[in-house]
Amino acid sequence: MNKQSRDELLQLIEDCKKGQRRAMHKLFKTYYGSLFTVCMRYAHCYEDAQDMVNEGFMKIFSALGTYQASGSFEAWMKTIMVNAALDYLRKYRHSTETVNYDDVTDDVLQHHDENEALSKLSTDELMQLIQQLPQMSRTVFNLYVFEDMPHAEIAKLLNIKEGTSHWHLNFARTKLKEAIKEVSD
Repeated sequence: MNKQSRDELLQLIEDCKKGQRRAMHKLFKTYYGSLFTVCMRYAHCYEDAQDMVNEGFMKIFSALGTYQASGSFEAWMKTIMVNAALDYLRKYRHSTETVNYDDVTDDVLQHHDENEALSKLSTDELMQLIQQLPQMSRTVFNLYVFEDMPHAEIAKLLNIKEGTSHWHLNFARTKLKEAIKEVSD
């Protein structure tokens, strides 16, 4: 980011802090797409993602005073958006999913050329496959793969055992491999 665009961003943030509606609308429009994509990874459907992103922006606007201009603004917003998505999932969870890692045995996977199958999928198709995963497995998968969180942190954040986090990640990977193979055949 060049100095002029960084200065423009800082001015936009200041204007948002002052409650200027135009500035808030501009910030929303500028970052909606990338932050909506983050929410779609956690959501079960488009409407849930819309609710997540709206709640996330409410939190972003109310927390603008805490933003330290030394770091990446987009990364700061993304962190808030991920937490908003997780809060939404906790708040509106329709069914409780619990899996005891010790009681689960791993399935034997059939080997196939996953890279070739994966290369045939568009980003939208892959996103749809991720959305079909059970909520907890989808959440763990997203936190581990996209947010680069270690299992210990995921377990603490989701209030599950670290082994359960491992299980959900493996389960998600297995289901995605099966779905990719099915789509590519």
